[in-house]
Amino acid sequence: MQIAQLNLVIRLAGEQRDEAAQRLAAGRQQWQGANQQLEQLQNYQRQYVGQVQRESQQGIAVQNLVEGRRFIAELEGLIATQQQTVAQQEANLQVLTEQWVAASQYLNAVERLKDSRLREQRQSAERREQQLVDDLYSVQQTLRQAAAR
Repeated sequence: MQIAQLNLVIRLAGEQRDEAAQRLAAGRQQWQGANQQLEQLQNYQRQYVGQVQRESQQGIAVQNLVEGRRFIAELEGLIATQQQTVAQQEANLQVLTEQWVAASQYLNAVERLKDSRLREQRQSAERREQQLVDDLYSVQQTLRQAAAR
């Protein structure tokens, strides 16, 4: 593969890595948002349970106690659903991270290949140059020997 072709592959691989990084950042934001919602629900549940406990110590109507327990059960359902959402976002984040790592590794591999090809080209050019110098020296020696006769 020629250097120009490798440069094109490097550019495309860089674009893929950048796109993977953007998807990863978006996935991280979604996960953080889902996590924050979960924390808010859990905090609200703790506050509500604390309030119900305080009110029940002071005496509360049975109907209010039943409604409070029903609401707490609803909160627990919302929390369970949000925990599933957080777990899904976490799994998605893992996939996106793996995609970004793979894209980065591919880019690095192509860049190393280009560096290797450039090094090979330099070494080949140096060998050709050395061969030309050696040939020139050989011709000069032959001419000197012929002139000396």
